Amino acid sequence: MSTADNKRTVEAYFAAVNAMDEEKIRSLLADDFAIVSMNRNPPVLRYKWGADQFVAAPRLMSARMKKPLELRLLAMTAEDDRVAVESDSHGEMLDGRVYENSYHFLFTFKDGKIHEVKEYCCSYTAWDIFGRYLNDKGEHVDENR
Repeated sequence: MSTADNKRTVEAYFAAVNAMDEEKIRSLLADDFAIVSMNRNPPVLRYKWGADQFVAAPRLMSARMKKPLELRLLAMTAEDDRVAVESDSHGEMLDGRVYENSYHFLFTFKDGKIHEVKEYCCSYTAWDIFGRYLNDKGEHVDENR
């Protein structure tokens, strides 16, 4: 695939996340997909997830919000099999707190599918808002703790 094709796939991923379309998200991923959080602290936010956790994350995060999380794609740069993305998010929690974060994602492609995503974000913000909803593997849990 060309870098333009890879960028279109990233755009399709962002559209699918914002539409909460888990089937579409999954269709964009390679069979051996992984997302690696590049956060350093707290350690629980240093996770590596497969497709199942990755696909479910927007739904589980949004379940704690007044309306689904909005993930905005701000800029992309592509080279070879990689697409670097600058983005941000916004969502109002059910308890009135506001989740806003900034991200850098590095998407790597294999055979036309997203093979790996490295995620960089403000771990303090993520932990402050979502820490109470994560298990010790950094996975979203369905019940409030």
